[in-house]
Amino acid sequence: MDEEEITDGELKDLIERFENDLSDGDFSYYSTENLNHIIDYYIEKPKYKIALKVAQVGIDQHPFEASFYGKKAYINTITDNTDLALQLIDVALDLDPNNPDYLAQKGSILELMNRPMEALEMFDRALDHGAFKTDVLVLKMFVYFNIGNQALAISMIEEIFSSKIEEDRLILESHFAIQLMDAYEEGVRIFKSYLDNDPYHEVVWLTLGQMYLAKGNFEEALRAYDFAIAIDDEYAEAYFEKGQCLIDLRKFPEASEAFDEYIKIEGPDQYAYVNLGDCYKAVHKLSKARMYYKLSLKIDPKFAHAWHGLGQTYLLENKNMEALSFLKKANQLLPDDEYILLELVKTQITVEQIDEAFETLEGMKASLPYRESVWLLLSSLHHQYNTTEQGIETLYEGLDLMTQSFSMLYKLAAYLFLTGRSEEGLDRLTDALLIRPDQHYLLYGDAPQLKENQSIKDIIDLYSNNKDNERDI
Repeated sequence: MDEEEITDGELKDLIERFENDLSDGDFSYYSTENLNHIIDYYIEKPKYKIALKVAQVGIDQHPFEASFYGKKAYINTITDNTDLALQLIDVALDLDPNNPDYLAQKGSILELMNRPMEALEMFDRALDHGAFKTDVLVLKMFVYFNIGNQALAISMIEEIFSSKIEEDRLILESHFAIQLMDAYEEGVRIFKSYLDNDPYHEVVWLTLGQMYLAKGNFEEALRAYDFAIAIDDEYAEAYFEKGQCLIDLRKFPEASEAFDEYIKIEGPDQYAYVNLGDCYKAVHKLSKARMYYKLSLKIDPKFAHAWHGLGQTYLLENKNMEALSFLKKANQLLPDDEYILLELVKTQITVEQIDEAFETLEGMKASLPYRESVWLLLSSLHHQYNTTEQGIETLYEGLDLMTQSFSMLYKLAAYLFLTGRSEEGLDRLTDALLIRPDQHYLLYGDAPQLKENQSIKDIIDLYSNNKDNERDI
């Protein structure tokens, strides 16, 4: 049912009255409209336990009002109690059998319970009884995606875009589904077709640009962002996206102009300031880069990427000790970021803090066990500062997790040859060559002397020639 509008003051008085009743354990009479307002207030907080109590008061006072069962079903759905939610929405439908909102709500619950065909049936019934078509099409789109029917999911997006888009939410949800399906070709086609009939929809242009960017088509992405800006020259998000695209194209002066425009519209923003810092860092205007990173930290002192950017400016000046303090701060704030961690380790090695570098890498083994770079760097560090045997053990440990890592196999083969375990080394070299023979140069990174080993040359030639013959066939 539609709820009457309520002012902020009226809602405040209503909440105060309800909370007094809640404290006393004795509830005065409330209209259905007021109870629904109270429920919505606590859902938005979110204070679901109190919202459920309000819904129960509604059921007690108005036992034949379906909306309280619907609200209670909704709260149980978002708190993962789908069995009870289904029972409650069935009661709501007993009281109001053709309510399109409850039919769609039941479909959503069934979909969460992995009953997709029943969910689709409910969505179709909701459409038959006057549900807002595009909302239900979005729900059906995600059901089709979840059951692996990408063609039908895309057909739902096509149907959504077959009429004028009135809500940006529909664009965002369709784009999200396209991302999940990696269906950018179809997405571009659908969005371009829509723009043929409605060319002044800036959000569609922006989203089209994002899809082009995902495909690596930077120039078309820029063109789409420029169209969005031409339609609305205060469309801040379009300037931000344009700036990031220009960074990808290494057009740093133009990128900084886009971020400047974004800040003019939106005001100070830590993300825009970091991007400006990155732009000036890239063209080696390091003082200006530091200024923007510091402006970002003024807004959010815990923004790891700003601390990281500051550290990088000092690395570029070979001021490694100064850089180290900023990289450590970035790592504290974002402990699982592989890029920051590796830069921290390499800087620790540069300033000969070897024990600290080992400690950092051992921590990375635990937090990022499937990052090949961690095992490669840790094995190299063992080879250089401890023993090659420890490097071998580290690589075998990593290969237990990533059996197809040709980089680790080549490095392991090199270490085995260096320690006199030639037969085992040839086995691991063969394993690597079977995966990527074209990467055999990796064998020589730690052991250039192996280039003179004839047996190694022969086996590399054998697998490289076999690969060439396969291509000819």
